[in-house]
Amino acid sequence: MKIIEGTVDEIIEYQTRTNQVPPADDDETAAPEKEALPTRSTSALDSDVEEAFFIKQFVYTRAKDGGTANRVLTFLNRALELKTVVAIGESDRTHDGYTDYIMVRDQGPKKYGAVVYVKPGNGGLTLRLRPEDVNDLDDDRIKLRNVAQTQKYAVNCPLNDDNAVDLALVLTERALKKVRGN
Repeated sequence: MKIIEGTVDEIIEYQTRTNQVPPADDDETAAPEKEALPTRSTSALDSDVEEAFFIKQFVYTRAKDGGTANRVLTFLNRALELKTVVAIGESDRTHDGYTDYIMVRDQGPKKYGAVVYVKPGNGGLTLRLRPEDVNDLDDDRIKLRNVAQTQKYAVNCPLNDDNAVDLALVLTERALKKVRGN
């Protein structure tokens, strides 16, 4: 075993250059370490624009059932009301060349990546929040990820029911406040 010292970014860069794959996160809704570049994005899902149709189609083709698809679309529509943009990135690892998640980003300047990653396949939702950002909330729907202290995406809120959608929106507002500096 070779021990490597450095920051997380330095270690990831070393692993990338030496073609070493870091251990996979066993959490099914884990956010990717390196964010994909968005290829399709929209700021309105209720419009007739091609991007809105594409994102809805993306959700329906990946969702495990109608209830999951409806909760994901409800969350995305309501998240867009918070002045966000939803986007899908590219991936070499999927059959259609797109990531398996949807990114929800602040509509403002792109200083940060996504505030939320949503996986239509299972209704998984990972937020750009740390445990201390949600310690005042007592809800079993909030799942803390076992990740490094430097990992910004440490909170999950699976969209398993309509109340989870409401809670996910509260958490999304908190994540937006953090990246907007409010």
